Amino acid sequence: MGKDVTEPAFDIKVNNSIPVLELASLSIGDAHEELGRSVSAQIHRILESRFKGTTPEWISASQSMVRSQLARIENHSREPSLPSYLKESLRIYLDCLWHWSRGTGLFNADYRGWTDFELAMLLQDDHPGCQSGVYRQPLGSVLFWHTEEDVDESDLRRVDQPRLMRFRSPFGSTEITSFIYPDLLPGPNFNWRSDGLLQFADSLLLQPECRREGVPANLIAWLSLLLEGEIRAAQIIEFLQPIFDGYALFRLYPQLEGIACTRVEFALDRFQETNLSLEPGVLLVQTNAFSAQSGSLAQRLERTPFPSRRHYEARVRRAEKALGVSPDLVDPTRIQKILASQEGGRWAFANRDVKAHLFGRLSADSLEINCHPGMAVKPR
Repeated sequence: MGKDVTEPAFDIKVNNSIPVLELASLSIGDAHEELGRSVSAQIHRILESRFKGTTPEWISASQSMVRSQLARIENHSREPSLPSYLKESLRIYLDCLWHWSRGTGLFNADYRGWTDFELAMLLQDDHPGCQSGVYRQPLGSVLFWHTEEDVDESDLRRVDQPRLMRFRSPFGSTEITSFIYPDLLPGPNFNWRSDGLLQFADSLLLQPECRREGVPANLIAWLSLLLEGEIRAAQIIEFLQPIFDGYALFRLYPQLEGIACTRVEFALDRFQETNLSLEPGVLLVQTNAFSAQSGSLAQRLERTPFPSRRHYEARVRRAEKALGVSPDLVDPTRIQKILASQEGGRWAFANRDVKAHLFGRLSADSLEINCHPGMAVKPR
């Protein structure tokens, strides 16, 4: 199943200054267990913060939701109508989550009524803020950018230190590199693969009804990252809906016809898929709000009221203005300048909540990546 790539399909050039957990020599389960060990101390701090001041009603509702999610995933993994590779991937996900919980030492956590596996699932219910964009260059290449943003709590800095994890796909020898939030499995953060695929996601601010049932949105991102070449993200959503919470999920990948780029915005049982046009100068930009292309999806699912939406829209307009020049003038340096801009103050591309940033270019024969902690700096 999937591609067995013994050598990178592309010339991959990475300029990275974030520490990397090199786990590609391990099985995917063992890699997730080692990941858990590396973030264990921070996980216990996060759990202490999350449980502080909670009510019995919150605990009961959270346990019910987590147990429902685990049961749904288990039931899907045995569903006869699902493709075999999707069922197998769901079983691998549960195994990775178990290994991750084992590595973090959650079995030593003293939260009455919770198992370590349930605590691991509870931690997957999270949606950090991000900002993403893709831009079509002449000759078909695609520029991309993404930041990982998270608002620190008063008593806890969630990302104690930036991390990347490199691990091997269970389907062949493709290697995957992912930015890591201490309490999340890979997938919804920014990721790239040795066969040229890139994936990153923007959280969407949604109505309460989008957080009442379904498998977690993080699971969709994890599956999409592993199953490139087998199934589109939109098809995964169709098989597994309803989805608890939602994302705008970007995926860039090389194919015979050129560099394809899709974005799927999804929550509950709804999704909208948008393809980046082949026309030079066309772009898609996202900043935690539904896009202009989402139509009725936003009307039904987006949070109301949403007072900060105007700030996100202003950020989109600044990006569009900066890129509204001849396509021949748009290159990675211009993207870096956008990411380093402090226009907009608290809502600027370069703001105090940015934990890491990524930008680069995917072309027919190469993938260029720049990946660094914190906000971008202006190029010299």
